[in-house]
Amino acid sequence: MSSSPKSGESGESGEFHLLPALLGPVWRDANVRSGPSLDSPVIRLLLPDAAVGYEAEGWSPGDEVVEDQHRDGVITSAIWFRLAIGGWSSAVNFEPETVAVVLADAAPSPLGSQAP
Repeated sequence: MSSSPKSGESGESGEFHLLPALLGPVWRDANVRSGPSLDSPVIRLLLPDAAVGYEAEGWSPGDEVVEDQHRDGVITSAIWFRLAIGGWSSAVNFEPETVAVVLADAAPSPLGSQAP
């Protein structure tokens, strides 16, 4: 497994932004990858469980992901969270409202839209 970038260092697809935050549970089965890219190897699978929340160390722009199975509609985002448990997960795996709150004060503004 490759080492994760630290604050101020470049990730695979962009600069890492330190932003420790609670993301809550995943709403769907979610792949955790070794980097913020769909080409990065899957290192873990997270299953939906309302009792299990996840924490981000920060975020980075990466590959855009489109998820069309959310109950509120299509979610599109190029934001990836580096998880405290290790690895990277696309923002589309977490509730759009939670992601919007977490990223509200992030600068520069993240790419993509969490609006359904």
